[in-house]
Amino acid sequence: MSSFFLASSVVALLVALFNALLAGYVLASGWSDGRKRLYALGPVGVTLFALSWFLLLLNPSTREPLRATSSWAALLSISGFTVDALWDIRPSRARRALLVVLGLGVAGLSGLSAYISVSWDTPFDVLLPKALALGGVVFIGGARLLLWRHENAAIRRLSRHVVALIGAVLVMCVIREGLEVMRGAMPGSVAILCVILAAEMMALSYILHERVEVRLPVARAVTYALLSIAAAFLVVAVLRMLGYPVDLGQLTVTVGVALLASLLIVGLGDQVSRGLEFLLFPKQARMTGLLSASRAEAAALRSRLERAERLAIAGELAASVAHEIKNPLAALRGYAELLGDAQAHVAPEQRARFEKAVRIIREESDRIDAKVAELLSLGRAPKGRRDGRPLDVSRVVLEAVAVAEGEVDIPRIVSRLDPTLKVVGDEDELRGVLLNLLKNAAEAMRERPGGRIEVAARSEEGSVVIEVRDEGKGLGEVDREQLFRAFYTTKAGGTGLGLAISRSAIEAAGGRLSLLPREDRPGAVARVVLPVASEGAPAAREAVR
Repeated sequence: MSSFFLASSVVALLVALFNALLAGYVLASGWSDGRKRLYALGPVGVTLFALSWFLLLLNPSTREPLRATSSWAALLSISGFTVDALWDIRPSRARRALLVVLGLGVAGLSGLSAYISVSWDTPFDVLLPKALALGGVVFIGGARLLLWRHENAAIRRLSRHVVALIGAVLVMCVIREGLEVMRGAMPGSVAILCVILAAEMMALSYILHERVEVRLPVARAVTYALLSIAAAFLVVAVLRMLGYPVDLGQLTVTVGVALLASLLIVGLGDQVSRGLEFLLFPKQARMTGLLSASRAEAAALRSRLERAERLAIAGELAASVAHEIKNPLAALRGYAELLGDAQAHVAPEQRARFEKAVRIIREESDRIDAKVAELLSLGRAPKGRRDGRPLDVSRVVLEAVAVAEGEVDIPRIVSRLDPTLKVVGDEDELRGVLLNLLKNAAEAMRERPGGRIEVAARSEEGSVVIEVRDEGKGLGEVDREQLFRAFYTTKAGGTGLGLAISRSAIEAAGGRLSLLPREDRPGAVARVVLPVASEGAPAAREAVR
């Protein structure tokens, strides 16, 4: 029995150490991140349970007071994962349905706990959190099962892993519960252990899938703890060989102090060191702060230099190809003028279509010529915001759609526009940006034919929002900001300049361009936000298109 006591105490302290350090590190590294705060509830709950376990081993007479504590700790350990699963589902009918199920489950389990408490003469404050915690594990499994086919690959993999872990834990607990009942134990005796095991497995799964980043301090503290345990066992073995009696209770407390010391040294050592340095050596502390700031500025400077190098390369590339583009472009523009003079030779029923085709060739030739000039300026100083004129958003969007529809194998484009919207900016640049986004959406849907591209424009909080939604494979795990860097591309024949130039044009007009995953179905959303044109601004030029 004494060997079991020693081993159980050490395991309890080790579990408490690991989870306390994990929770502290996650909170310290991302206190402003709500997702990290939710994740930290899991390790905090397991820590409280492990400490209750350790105190119970030291003094079995505290069993009844600690039962309620361990039950509430189990409920706390899975509450964060429950909210995180609902967060991943995002606002939808599925989330509303799950919230209804969650509410009904809480009410039902509360009533069941009250009935069992009266019938079996069991404390209600022990039964209720235990039942809610076990129901929470089942609820997380169901929510993650809904996320099994999520468009985000990272969420999809995590959900599959969590569902598999929860299923395995529940099977193990059912088998263990059956064995305990056969031995005459009260039903539900292993429920808390089942919840704690599921919470610990989910925490490790989140780390494995890089949902939460854990670095060296945790591994270092666990190493210290294992060394402390090994040293304790070695001391016990030597003392017993020499014939000295060993108090296992005192030894367990000693091991606990060693584990707590490793926790404090690793988790709080840097913070305490910085505080003492600031109090005792303020000049050195200020120098250390200035050095850290200088390092941050140096890192930012390196990033700007890399961008400047890329832009310089872009300028050289543009200069080398501009001549090759302009010569055939001039010929194309000239032949378009000849075709325009030959309208009288076209059949009357085809004349409107012929005129539209010639007009689009002229406009696109002029736009390409303007883009070549803009590409030449890519390697020079960045542009400031232009004092553009008010633009009719609906007209510019429809012109971009008309050009895109002339492409080969373009999906069906559906427009939902507000004809009253006006923005500030350059008309040609906005049209070029929208056309680029439409082409990107079409390319993203090549592997999933049969869908459609949606273009919507609306007013939102003093700005005009234009969204291009596709039904392609989505963004996956690609870094969205990296997609806007010059020369970065995920296409086999792409140049990596389209999105970079598009964002530059939108930001020059005082707006924002971003990429987001679709919430209603697989696909991506290109979102353009532009300032609304003031009432007193000069009118935009009228052009017959």
